[in-house]
Amino acid sequence: MRDDLKKDFTRRITQANSVSMITILYDMMLVYLGDARNALEKNDGKQFVQEIHHGQDCLMELMGSLNMRYEPAPVLYELYLYIHKELAKAIIDLSEKTLAQPESILKRLRDAYLELEKTGSFEPVMDNAQQIYAGLTYGKNSLIESLAQPVNNRGFLA
Repeated sequence: MRDDLKKDFTRRITQANSVSMITILYDMMLVYLGDARNALEKNDGKQFVQEIHHGQDCLMELMGSLNMRYEPAPVLYELYLYIHKELAKAIIDLSEKTLAQPESILKRLRDAYLELEKTGSFEPVMDNAQQIYAGLTYGKNSLIESLAQPVNNRGFLA
């Protein structure tokens, strides 16, 4: 994953609520699977496997966040298991063909969670995080993000 994407995901996580955290994990998985495809195009099998493993780590986080007492958690769990198996097949085969179905499923799930984000007002996961405002100032060739009220103690409070 490129450094600019890492910074973007970090920024999104600091501003995220519980639903958007799931959307972010889907986005991260899709980036990792795209990076895996790129690695295969460069005939870099080791990088391909590493990117798939990063995607599987995101998948494990999604599986661990499910509350199995409520629907649709059991269905999502089975779907995540299927995706995990397909990613394992991709590693064994060193083939991008196996990635098509998991990517399709992840995109549809991400779209569903994006719609869910729009319907409700959810509390942010991180308290005491700096607010980021885009568009208050502009650079010569880019938009500059500004931080409001510098805080000495950011993030989770114990």
